[in-house]
Amino acid sequence: MIQAEVFNVPHAELELAGRLHRPQGGARALAVISHGLESSKDSAKLTRLAASLADLGYLALRFDHAGCGDSPGDMSRTSLTSRRDEFLSAVKALRALGPDLPLVYMGSSFGGTVAALAGDIEPPVCSLHWSTPWDFEPLQELVHDPQGRPTLREMVRDIYYHDIEAVLARTARAFLVHGEKDEVVPVEQAVRAHQILPEPKGLLVLPGADHRLSKPEDQHQALTSSLAWVEQFVKPV
Repeated sequence: MIQAEVFNVPHAELELAGRLHRPQGGARALAVISHGLESSKDSAKLTRLAASLADLGYLALRFDHAGCGDSPGDMSRTSLTSRRDEFLSAVKALRALGPDLPLVYMGSSFGGTVAALAGDIEPPVCSLHWSTPWDFEPLQELVHDPQGRPTLREMVRDIYYHDIEAVLARTARAFLVHGEKDEVVPVEQAVRAHQILPEPKGLLVLPGADHRLSKPEDQHQALTSSLAWVEQFVKPV
């Protein structure tokens, strides 16, 4: 596997830490990957996904949102809006390397919501959303008064500015992956989101899988199915 290179993302007054996976030879597409609420770019499954995309000819960027991983910033001030804007900064930075190449978005958990919101402004050719929340009402207690981390009051206020179902209704070529036994985001949210999405769309429910897709076999199936999905929409060189 080719070693990922440092590729930081300018955003407002910050520089967000990123890692870029380059393909051998010419790139066919650009891929931007957003991690979950308290995760980072160094998540094993996201690193594996980025490397696999590079093997297929994609320039794949995984990066840390503000206040996470190696990026500066205040995690307690995070919100859907702030992360959407950070994602769009990552898109802009990556696009400078291949202005005419198609874009693919991927988000894990909270990052999947972020990717959809970014796509509503700067549409990709397709997107991947793993273990993603689409209805934050049942999760309000979790984010409003969390144990062992800063209270995310800005996120709670900001959620109501976003009509996520309306965004879903405009998001074509999205592929959802969700664990049947997700203990954080009920699988019913993925089923409902899939009903709202326009065609073409896809949904993979992994029997017995948890929120993190902890089992190697679940990650493998999610990865294999996701790569097959994006390859439908990216033309060969």
